[in-house]
Formats: sequence, structure tokens, C-alpha cells
Amino acid sequence: MKIGAIILAGGKSSRMGTDKGLLLLNGKSMVAYVLDTLKQITDDIIIISNNAAYEVYKVPVYEDLIKDAGPLAGTYTGLIYSKHDKNIVVSCDAPFISVELLNLLIEKRKNYDATIATHFNKTHPIIGIYDKKCVPTFKNELEQNQRKIKIALEKVNLQLIAVNQFDKKVFTNVNTPIELKEIQ
Repeated sequence: MKIGAIILAGGKSSRMGTDKGLLLLNGKSMVAYVLDTLKQITDDIIIISNNAAYEVYKVPVYEDLIKDAGPLAGTYTGLIYSKHDKNIVVSCDAPFISVELLNLLIEKRKNYDATIATHFNKTHPIIGIYDKKCVPTFKNELEQNQRKIKIALEKVNLQLIAVNQFDKKVFTNVNTPIELKEIQ
């Protein structure tokens, strides 16, 4: 199966105070960790961000089609621009995401619009496989000013995959300077 990858890096990072994906973790940007993982699965990677600084990573960077609307708008934008029907969607601030986890989601994915990881009953909507079939639903939600990706996912054919065998570190995303310091 040909698959694309979409990195969401368009958030305001209000709790962090700066662009999270560009923050250094052990001398390397968080988005670089995500890119290195995704490159082991696909060559077709795009970044959704309103920050031109991401262009240094030599992958296409697209601005959100709908500004300030969170991961739902970022995922929608990525699906619009991707060349692929099926796409891995991951946040830029998940430096420990693993090839094994993503490959498991790809392998277990059936004919669903979205396949999302759950870890001990916690849903991780920004670690998943999304099909372009989500576009009309996501567009409709955004047009109605509904910004929550979890609510939009209730309206598509959703597959939840329990991945309890993975360490919780794989699901770490960094939102505050304290969290960044804790993982260094």
C-alpha cells in the first residue's frame, strides 16, 4: 500500500511560548525526530505549518487552509494536499513515535476512514492513518466552527487499535517547557 505522511506543526504552542517542532531535544529538533521515523516508512511526507522555518527540512510545507482551527484543520489541509488516499498523521511534538507502532497501525488497518491508536483506553487522534474519505466530513465540521478532532472522528468510519504493548513514552508529546526538560 502506498502511503503518505502528514506532520502537523501548525499549532500556536501557547503553553510552550515558541514553535514546539523546532525546539531542540538533545541537540536535534523534535520535528527532525518525527521526520527520521516517517522516512523509514514513506518518501512522501508533508508538513502543515504556518511557519516557513520548516522548509529547511526539504519536504513540502503547506499553510493551514483554515487558520487557528487546531489539529482538525491541519489534518484536513494535509489530506487535501497529499498525493495519497491513505496518510499517516503525526504531530511535530511526538519525538518518540516509533516505526513499529506506525507499521502496526498500517498492518491492522482495515477499510476504515481513520485508524487511530489507543493506549490503555486513551485515544491518540494525532497518531493514526487517515483516508481522504475524511475530507468532506472534516470540511463540514470546520464550516460549522466545530474544531475538535475527536468529535469529527465520531462522524467517520473509525477503527480504534489498542496498542498497549508499547511504552507510554512513544505517545509523549511536549506541550510545556517543564515537559521538555523532563524528557531531556
